[in-house]
Amino acid sequence: MKPAILVVEDEAALRKAVARMLEHAGYAVTTAATGEEAVSRVGERFDVVLTDLRLPGALNGNEVTRRFRAEGSADVVIMTGYPELDTAVQGMQAGAYDYLIKPVAEHFLLAVIGRCLHKRALSSELAREKALRAELDKAHQELTRLSKVRAIFGQFATPEVARLVLAHPEDFQRRRELRSVTIMFADVRAFTTFAASVTPEAASEALNEVFGALQDRIHPEGGILNKLLGDGAMAVFGAPMPLEEHAAACARAALAVQATVEELARRREAQGLPGLRVGIGINSGTVMTGCLGLKGRTEYSVIGAAVNLAARLEKVALAGQVLVGPETSLALAPDFELKEMGMMSFRGVKEVVPVHALLGRKVHARAKAAERPKAA
Repeated sequence: MKPAILVVEDEAALRKAVARMLEHAGYAVTTAATGEEAVSRVGERFDVVLTDLRLPGALNGNEVTRRFRAEGSADVVIMTGYPELDTAVQGMQAGAYDYLIKPVAEHFLLAVIGRCLHKRALSSELAREKALRAELDKAHQELTRLSKVRAIFGQFATPEVARLVLAHPEDFQRRRELRSVTIMFADVRAFTTFAASVTPEAASEALNEVFGALQDRIHPEGGILNKLLGDGAMAVFGAPMPLEEHAAACARAALAVQATVEELARRREAQGLPGLRVGIGINSGTVMTGCLGLKGRTEYSVIGAAVNLAARLEKVALAGQVLVGPETSLALAPDFELKEMGMMSFRGVKEVVPVHALLGRKVHARAKAAERPKAA
């Protein structure tokens, strides 16, 4: 049986567009134009209710959320074009699973719906659906707090991005340029399973340890931790500030991240606790950089095929593994040990791609680094 989704949106064009995206993804979609029409169907079986925050009539999105959550059978995702702190808090208190900012991007919409349905399936399999849903909702709220704040209220500005904005306060939103960069994606493997097996506090502490390792190893090499993506992250080397040999800097950071995360995992395992490990994908290329977004909500980001391939490489990397794309491999070959993994095809990439695994630094490169005078 197809998952059933109720879309509540008063703008007809947007309602039809969202319904079409979901139907193309294989979901059974029902629509409503008002809160009153939506709550009249509260007794029907829906897996997810996707509702606008501002609706005509007496019932807004928060009230729709409260009605469906009180009935207990459906999860709710709120859409809004005007995110504000008080409405976000009200939505969370009413029991919303997540927020989407309008206009809704198809890939982000499907990702949020997919995560929501995965959580429901997990609850059903464990035969403790209601109790476990409350537990997982609480864990999810704690673990993705920073991601929610970024998605709803704006961006986390690294010092490098802050300097860029302060240097060009009048037109920073329009400043975009092509840059040669290296992108790293890192993701904690099997974190959903881990989070379901421990308390929310323990899961949050473990994830923060991994994020701390990422920040501590990426920043000294000149990279910026650009985005936190739930239980993963994206880093950029070479923007917003230029960085010579950005591929090598990213490779050193990736190896250092894996070493630190492995040490954390072994320490936890020695205490009888589950260890967390990450998969990493890195790729180099020319991308568009700048502050991107809408009026009132913007973030510094990089866009291009090189970014997409880095994300695809991360998805297939095993725990503890670093996979690199072809342009990165060429840059790293003189000073790093690489292992050929063969030609791979990826969704959204037209041609098959030669992929290598990053194993470590060559002996002469380590010796050269050891001879380099330390900064005062």
